[in-house]
Amino acid sequence: MMANFDAPSREECAAARIVSNTPQQALTLLNDPTFVEASRVFAEKVLASDCKSDEQRLDWAFERALARSAKSTEKESLLKFLSAQREHYESDAPEAAMIIKIGNAPAKEGKDQSEMAAWTQVCRVILNLNETITCY
Repeated sequence: MMANFDAPSREECAAARIVSNTPQQALTLLNDPTFVEASRVFAEKVLASDCKSDEQRLDWAFERALARSAKSTEKESLLKFLSAQREHYESDAPEAAMIIKIGNAPAKEGKDQSEMAAWTQVCRVILNLNETITCY
């Protein structure tokens, strides 16, 4: 993973780092268990928030990840994606159970697994936005 992100050698200090954007980085961010787990933990926090609607939850997530509210186009797109993910995981409970068990952090007990899996996928999108990854 570190090689994918141009990590410098750890034998000496590196004051400046190479900045690159490669397909391997995107694949790492989407598929590495560490990042899937981070998305699930983020989803748990989103679902534990005081927000009552999906729109409020999206704004809450954007505020935490990007320090701004979701734009209307982003919200519309992610709400459609959330709906599709809910439908998918409600029809495939074993897959929902599998995705929320990825990583070392234990999944919260007593939560709706399909809802948690759907929000995990939405959080994966948010955490993989260029704006989230590369802050200038």
